[in-house]
Amino acid sequence: RSLLFTMFIRPGFVVFIVGCTLTSLSTIIVALRYYCRYFLMGTMGATDHLMLTAVILTWGNTVVNYYQDVATSHFRPNQLRNPEKRPMIEAALRGTLITWYVYRILYTVALCFVKLSILFFYRAIASQAKFRRLVYISIVTVCLYTFAVTMASIFQCDNPSDAWSTEAFLSQFDGVPGRTRKPKCFEPSKLWIVTSALNLFSDVVILLLPIPTLLGLRVPMNKRLALIGIFSIGIMAIVASCVRMWVMALWSESPQNSAQFGADLLLWGQVETNSGIISASVPFLRLIFRGRERKENSEEKPRVVAPPKQVPESNNKPLQIDSMAFFSGGEAGPNGSPVWKPFITVPASLSSGSRGSAQLEVVHPFQTV
Repeated sequence: RSLLFTMFIRPGFVVFIVGCTLTSLSTIIVALRYYCRYFLMGTMGATDHLMLTAVILTWGNTVVNYYQDVATSHFRPNQLRNPEKRPMIEAALRGTLITWYVYRILYTVALCFVKLSILFFYRAIASQAKFRRLVYISIVTVCLYTFAVTMASIFQCDNPSDAWSTEAFLSQFDGVPGRTRKPKCFEPSKLWIVTSALNLFSDVVILLLPIPTLLGLRVPMNKRLALIGIFSIGIMAIVASCVRMWVMALWSESPQNSAQFGADLLLWGQVETNSGIISASVPFLRLIFRGRERKENSEEKPRVVAPPKQVPESNNKPLQIDSMAFFSGGEAGPNGSPVWKPFITVPASLSSGSRGSAQLEVVHPFQTV
């Protein structure tokens, strides 16, 4: 039954279910990140708001994936070459073209906000001038190539509306009767391959950017390795980006592959974006577990204050000695008074022992007469 059930599940519907699951997980993790940053650390910044924007855009991609599945479920690719079937599938085809047009833009912008969130966090912790310059260069580079790819996606055709025109799309198969010209559009697959390569390259750069700084910290080696391990969680996004780029190469080979691997391309797009959000937000959740450990330690080892011990009573009486007894057996003066021997009354200097004290000279011994 499970095999039969799997056969009837549309690939586009699987993409939508996976997108909802991953984006919901990303939303929960980003919400916990806000909790840690605001309530436990008492500070928030642009890095948090940029990541929240990325989550919102990813939900937009998930909604677009749903309508992509709905639109493509009403026709098959072999019907595009049959002129008699085209009037029946024109509405569904137009919906497919519009959703793919919107998806290309949302996907690129969402990845841009994920990368900017990570880079703005680097900027906040950058203490070395060289590291900070590299972060600023990376921010500018990500913004520029995202803007360029977005503009190329919007103006894919000389007339932007031709990108979702069914008449323009069907003209590439056998020409539409009565049409004098075909639309001037560039092949979007080349743009997508370049975009995937740039995304993969930027992911690797962002992952490696803080490693030299972390290795140079004056902390024990185990702490340095722990920090590197936390920052290396971003390797999840790199793996997803590599797989998506491989699927992209298969998708762009032919129109038949486009129909076959389209759902896989959307699926790995969701994995790539959400893995970037999760890997960049998970390190902040460490504060929750640290606070729980402190609470458990305080509960396990309560502080016990012992009562003061009673001092046993003593029958000792005060020592009573005649003051002149100290001088017995010594030399006496002419009047019978004791003779004082030389002694030092004060230390030679008090400057090292008390604040603001003056230098005192050595007091010379004196004798009474």
